[in-house]
Amino acid sequence: MVKRLQAAYVAQSTGSATRAVARDGEARLMFDASALTKRYASEAGRDRVLMLFEAASELLVAAHCKTEVASALLRRRRDGSLPAPEFDRALAAAQRDVADMTLVPLDSHVERFAFAAMEQGPLRGMDALHVGSALASRVDLFVTADRRQAQVARGMGLATELIES
Repeated sequence: MVKRLQAAYVAQSTGSATRAVARDGEARLMFDASALTKRYASEAGRDRVLMLFEAASELLVAAHCKTEVASALLRRRRDGSLPAPEFDRALAAAQRDVADMTLVPLDSHVERFAFAAMEQGPLRGMDALHVGSALASRVDLFVTADRRQAQVARGMGLATELIES
């Protein structure tokens, strides 16, 4: 597990990855909605997301992540980039996956960290809640496809990987 995990964290030539140190050989990864959506839609960064999924010993998501993923998939269905049958398959897969992940509840700790994240840099509330959830749950790696969110997360000391689009 540790060698597979180390291989998953090797910084890519873009320098977008941050090496994470797993505690006791375990790797707890949190995906925000922008990164998690890549698992269900054929787009740039999908292979990296799939690799990280396989390397994790525990997958975590913020309490609002399922709603954000559904919103992103619906947006793709409406704009025609995700046909209805593919949308149905993707949404069902996302719901199954999230049901198997550790859900980080929205509580006062998450809110305090989210507020600190918004003070660190210009984040929207939902993005700050992802960062706050990652900080509160002490994940080994936070995965996002949002450059601004990655910058703030790193500034707050989170090992972070930016999935390039």
